[in-house]
Amino acid sequence: MQSDTQPSDPTTVSARNFRALWAGAAVTNLADGVVKLTLPLVTVSMTDSPALVAGISVANTLPWLLFSLPAGVLADRVDRRRLIMMMAAARALVLAVLGGGVLADVLPLAGLYAGALLLGTAEVFADTTRMSVAPMVVPRNRMESAFAKLTATETVANEFIGPPLGGLLAAAGLAVAFGAGGLGYAGALLALAIMTGHYRSNRYSRSATSAPSLRADMWSGLQFVWRERVLRTLLLLAGAASACWAAWMAVIVVYAVAPGPMDLSRAEYGMLIGALGVGGVVGASAAPALTRQLGRQIVLAMSMACFTVLLAAPAISSSARLIAVTTFLGGVGAGAWNVTYSSLRALVVPDQMMGRYSGVSRLISWGSMPLGALVAGFTAELINVRAVFWGGAALCALVLAATLRTVTSPEFQRVEARATASHEPAPAQPHHF
Repeated sequence: MQSDTQPSDPTTVSARNFRALWAGAAVTNLADGVVKLTLPLVTVSMTDSPALVAGISVANTLPWLLFSLPAGVLADRVDRRRLIMMMAAARALVLAVLGGGVLADVLPLAGLYAGALLLGTAEVFADTTRMSVAPMVVPRNRMESAFAKLTATETVANEFIGPPLGGLLAAAGLAVAFGAGGLGYAGALLALAIMTGHYRSNRYSRSATSAPSLRADMWSGLQFVWRERVLRTLLLLAGAASACWAAWMAVIVVYAVAPGPMDLSRAEYGMLIGALGVGGVVGASAAPALTRQLGRQIVLAMSMACFTVLLAAPAISSSARLIAVTTFLGGVGAGAWNVTYSSLRALVVPDQMMGRYSGVSRLISWGSMPLGALVAGFTAELINVRAVFWGGAALCALVLAATLRTVTSPEFQRVEARATASHEPAPAQPHHF
């Protein structure tokens, strides 16, 4: 197992490469936070239909359902760093077009939807591939610490700094917010450019003249996940939770921003979403220590409990203080879950399967988001926004019960043993990650 999980090019393991990847992830997620807050605000300025407002979330997340598997296969076939750089450049270009359209007041709602779809597609390929690069730049005995740093930084940028900054920029002008997002992606491109080494999987050599078909590779990824029963179950549970989270995100802007029940301004809405990031930082930073003290089982169960609270609060109250606190707790759960599950996966899944596994993982855990947003839009349109939160809270409660059952099973103990066996102490390293 040791040989299966080593990086394809050991020279890529270095502090410089990790710092560059870390910086690129930080700037990318900062731009993501700005853009994902700006998209619904632009939509609200064009229409007051809850279904059409939720539709922008559907468009932005639909690529996770459509392209996660091909993205995972591609990540196992090409230089992973270059693919991420191409996606950063593509997103900067799309935002330049959207910003220009808003500035000239010629951007139609359909054009905004198309831009959201393109941005989401680039995100699928970039994020799926980044998950495959991380194990290639850090030694195995520092894997959990590296994932904690990446997850905490991504959460800070995407959910803590990005949304409030996006709210302030949107208050100055929606085109300004789009322009700032484009500059962020350009900065990520520069950060990744300083990484050294080759980032191809050890599955294919440059001289290979043939490779399995795209369909065969996607099928092999699905088969691998199917055989990993515990990881598969946790993925399905995460997928259900992600659908609930997407439903919350799709309609919370209608519920929060004036004239909604919470009566918040754009800037205040950005601060509310930023509470997710504050919690995410706390959860991600604390996850390694909590895992050592309590075990992965308890951390995963507590994470899902926090997420259930996130959905339940707006179902019973429109209090900005209460919803801000529960939003923070939801972020704690999300951050802790991401670090705990990602580190487990990185220790168990071989490098040559990492891209395809990441693709299947994102298909299941993120591909459910457009479905959740779609259901939320129609539910809010036909009933009311609060009904979305009631439904999400009920589903999350069921997911919590299933999580408790999974993490207490003998199968989970066996996966834990495999991860522990692969987490062998490494020789003293001259680098500090």
